[in-house]
Amino acid sequence: MKNNKKSVLTAISYIVFGGSVIGSLFVGVLVYFLLSSSAVSNAFLKAVLSTVIIQVAFLIPVFLIRSMVDKYIVSKIKDVSKALQEVSTGNLDYEIKIEGNDELTELAESFERMRISMKTIMTKLEEGEI
Repeated sequence: MKNNKKSVLTAISYIVFGGSVIGSLFVGVLVYFLLSSSAVSNAFLKAVLSTVIIQVAFLIPVFLIRSMVDKYIVSKIKDVSKALQEVSTGNLDYEIKIEGNDELTELAESFERMRISMKTIMTKLEEGEI
């Protein structure tokens, strides 16, 4: 069976990209009307050039922000999700190690404490101590 999961980050990227295209086209049209009403030569070419420059200038920081979100948030969520899957299938030896000082790190640490508690209880049950 194929995995057709889509990342939330990808969906947000499509939305931001679409918005940036619409915004830069809007600015390009405004530039064209302003230049053509002022009888500036090559108004259309200048409007297209301004549209491209605005689009590139917008997408560079968006790409950098997307990369940071992927590195600092999405990767942690994927690590916690993988740990949840492993433990849910009975692998109580699967350790999760996430570094940081945020809510996702706190979630991972709480999960790790729960995993250790479950493993301790299972060990005691197997040894007949409980």
